Amino acid sequence: MIVKTLQKNPRIKADTTWRDAFMSVFILGVCSLIGLLFHSLRLSEANIISIYIIGILLISSIASSWAYGVMASVSGVLLFNFLYADPTFNFRVYDLQYSITTTVMLVASLIANYVMTLFRSQLDREILEIHRLDILLETSQHLQQAQNIDDIFTVALTQLHQMFARAVFIFPLADGALQRPRSKVAEGNPNLSPEAIGLDIAALEEFVATDNEKKSTVLHLNADNKAICFKLISGEAVVAAICIIVNSAKRTGGFEYNLVLAMLDEIALSVEKYNLQVFNERIAQEAEAERLRANLLRSISHDLRTPLTSISGNADILLSSADQIEPELRRQLYQNIYSDAEWLMNLVENLLFVTRIDNGVMTINTEYEVLQEIIQESLRYMAKRAKDHTIHLEMPEEILLVKMDARLIMQVIINIVDNAVKYTPAGSDIRIRALRRGSRAVVEVADTGNGISDDEKQKVFEMFYTTNKNSSDSRRGIGLGLPLCRSIVRAHGGEVRIADNVPHGAIVSFSLQLEEVCVESEYLGG
Repeated sequence: MIVKTLQKNPRIKADTTWRDAFMSVFILGVCSLIGLLFHSLRLSEANIISIYIIGILLISSIASSWAYGVMASVSGVLLFNFLYADPTFNFRVYDLQYSITTTVMLVASLIANYVMTLFRSQLDREILEIHRLDILLETSQHLQQAQNIDDIFTVALTQLHQMFARAVFIFPLADGALQRPRSKVAEGNPNLSPEAIGLDIAALEEFVATDNEKKSTVLHLNADNKAICFKLISGEAVVAAICIIVNSAKRTGGFEYNLVLAMLDEIALSVEKYNLQVFNERIAQEAEAERLRANLLRSISHDLRTPLTSISGNADILLSSADQIEPELRRQLYQNIYSDAEWLMNLVENLLFVTRIDNGVMTINTEYEVLQEIIQESLRYMAKRAKDHTIHLEMPEEILLVKMDARLIMQVIINIVDNAVKYTPAGSDIRIRALRRGSRAVVEVADTGNGISDDEKQKVFEMFYTTNKNSSDSRRGIGLGLPLCRSIVRAHGGEVRIADNVPHGAIVSFSLQLEEVCVESEYLGG
C-alpha cells in the first residue's frame, strides 16, 4: 500500500508540469519573435543563436526538471533551422555551414542547460541547508520554552516534520517498553498510525533494547518507503525512539544525517535539563519537608514543656497537700490543670489535621449547615478559654446556609478566636461578626490587641511561623493555627484574609459560598 502522506501531491505535480510546459513554449516563442526581428534587420545569426541560448538558460532556471532544458535545446535548434536556415520554413538543410551552426548551437544549448541545472541544484541544496540550519536554531529556542516532556516531544515532532516535510513518529520509552507514539504527518492523514504504514514495532523495540553505540537503523516499510529510526538518549538512558519516514530510493546524505543527530542532541539535552529540574525540585521539597519536620519537633518539644510542667507541678501540689490548701486556691489549681490540658488537646487536634492534610488523607464531608449555629457551637467550646475576655457576637437575622464540613469549620473558628484571646490582654473586647457579602458568607473576628504588621500578614500563613509578640497566657504557639485555617477554608472554596482593626488590633476573616434557602424561615438563635 502506498501511503498518501509520504507522496507528493499529484495535483501540485500536474500543475507544475503544465506551468513548466507553458513557460517553455512562451519563452521559445518570445525568442523566435526576437530572432525574426534580428533576421529582418539583417543581424548576424550568432545574435539569434545567443537569444535562443539565453532563453534556454532561462527555461533551465525556472523549470522543475532538467528535461525541459533538454527539450528546449532541441526545440530551439529546430526553430532556428525552420525559421532562419535556407531554405526557410522547412527542416531541410543544404548548406554545410548551417549544419555545423545548428550542431554547435545544440551542443552549446545542452552544455548551457547542464551548467544551469547544476547551478540550480547546488543553489537549491544550499537554500535547503540554510533553511534546515534555521530550523535547528529555531528548535533550540522553542526547547528553551518547553515546560515539560510533552512540550519537548511536541517541539521535536514539529521541527523534524518542518525540516524534512515527512511523517515523523516519536515513541516514548517507559519501563523499557515503547509507549503509544506521537506523530506529525500530512494534514490529510491526521490519524495515520505506524501499523498503517507497516512499521515493525518488534524490530524497533529490539533496536532500542540493544546496548551498543548504534544510533540509527533503517526499517523497510514497503517498496516505496522506509523508516530511518534514531535513539533519543538522555544521560545514559534511552528515553524515546524517533522514526522519520522517507522514500526508499532516497539516500540520506551526511549533512542531513548529522543535522538530525544535532537536533536530537538538542532534544536530549532539553530532556536531561527537565529531568534535572524535576530532581532538584524533589530534593528541594524533601529538604523543605525535613525542615518543617525539624521545626515541628523543635516547636513541640519547646511548647509542650510549659503546659506539661504546669500540669505536673499543680498535680503534685494537689496530691501532696490538697487538704492544707484553701478551697479557692485549690479550685484555681484545678482550673490551671484544665486550661493547660485543653490547650494541649487543641494543639494535638491541629497536629492531627496538619498530618492528614500533608498526607492527603483528610476527607471533607460537606452538608448544608446554618453558619450562625456553627459559630455559636464554636464559642461554647471556647467559653472557658475566653472567660477573661468580652465576646461581642453580631449575626444577621437571615439564615446563612453554607455547604460545609461542620467539624472543620468549627476548628477554623476556634483557631482564629483562640489567637485573638492569646494575643490580647485579659479584659479586651473581641468582636465576632457574620454577614452576607454578595453570594458569600463572611465571618470576621476582630480584636483590640497590638495587631499584625504588614510584613507579617502573609508570613503568619506559613507553617510553623510565629510572631515575636508575647501571648497573654505566656504560651507560645507553634504556628499551625492560621496555616491550617487557610487549608481548610480553601478546601471549601473560600479564602482567609487579615486586615487592620482601627484604631488598633487585627481582623481575621474568611468567606464561604452561600447556598440558597428554599423555604421561608427565621433564625431564632440567641
